[in-house]
Amino acid sequence: MRKFFIAYFFIFFLTGNISLAMDMPEELYQKGNSSYENKDYEGAVSFYEGLVNANQVSAEVFYNLGNSFFKLKKIGKAILNYERALRLAPRDRDARSNLKLARSMTADKINAPERGFVLDAILFLYDRMTLNELTVMCSVFYLAIVLFLFFSINFVAKRKIMYYIAGTFGLILCLSLLFLSAKIRDENFTRSGIIITEKIDSRSGPREDYLLQFTLHEGQRSI
Repeated sequence: MRKFFIAYFFIFFLTGNISLAMDMPEELYQKGNSSYENKDYEGAVSFYEGLVNANQVSAEVFYNLGNSFFKLKKIGKAILNYERALRLAPRDRDARSNLKLARSMTADKINAPERGFVLDAILFLYDRMTLNELTVMCSVFYLAIVLFLFFSINFVAKRKIMYYIAGTFGLILCLSLLFLSAKIRDENFTRSGIIITEKIDSRSGPREDYLLQFTLHEGQRSI
């Protein structure tokens, strides 16, 4: 009987800790929201960053963290977290709008070249879909092509139509694969970042006494 109670206590203690660990991210998130609503933006940052440090991230966490930094007038960190939010939820209009506003408040007015309507239309999928979504879409189109080619063997009367459909899907697949490869390159192999300090001086050499080339301020992208 004594061993039974010891085992029961151990199981209760273990499951209790597991439950507590599972509740902690939600608790931190709610505390962050509460701090933000009470205009305690420093507190909100600490709670949201606690989630990030624990790898409990989501588009909402990064978006709220960006809003908190924006309220603290830390534009660089606000831009960084809005971009993180858009990487996870690229169709989030609020994050995109706030990112545009934050960029307009940077000290360096470096205007990116306009892409134009046609290029925006071509890159719509790239801008609005995540890496995982593009991967799934490519897989679906590939499977559809294989199925149409397979069924064309048995349905001779409609073989030509099936070839046309498979060819159309093939063109879409090629375009999707281009977007997917570009997304993989940009998210995993491109080395760039957002300046989160007040400013960074670029000099002609590695020491402070070298000639100053230019200065970038908080919020600008460095490569």
